[in-house]
Amino acid sequence: MEIEFGWILLLGRLVLGTGMIYYGWPKARDLRANAKDFEQMGFKPGIFWGTLIAAVEFLGGIAVVVGIYAELAASLFAFQMLVGAFWKMRLKKPFTDYSYDFQLFALCLVIMSQGAGSLAPAHFPAAIFLRWYFAVTALAAALLMACGCKPTGNKGAPPVG
Repeated sequence: MEIEFGWILLLGRLVLGTGMIYYGWPKARDLRANAKDFEQMGFKPGIFWGTLIAAVEFLGGIAVVVGIYAELAASLFAFQMLVGAFWKMRLKKPFTDYSYDFQLFALCLVIMSQGAGSLAPAHFPAAIFLRWYFAVTALAAALLMACGCKPTGNKGAPPVG
């Protein structure tokens, strides 16, 4: 007897959503410190980018776990993962620093392409974001965002050595 695909998508949603909530809650809890971190990483204005990412991670994580427009939240998170991975690559950080971003990106693509599953109460047609013209535009925008910031301080300093 096979496991129904809806249960597999539920597991993927729980893994992705829990991770988003875990990383988003500290950001949402202290938006000022988060804004300062984003300023140091070069994402200015830090209050805008930090608050946006806190909302995407924390509220998006809840949406993914509950299954309400999980596909849309996964789309936003996928873009965030691309920017983060490209930013870390630009700073010549080791692969271990950005490999997790690519893993979460891949999990987001699964939810975007396959949907949140039959156990989700509300769906969003995120497959529209998987069209080539949209995907290429998102990749270009993520590269521009990652390359356009100028890190300052310890948060954005490239590794020594």
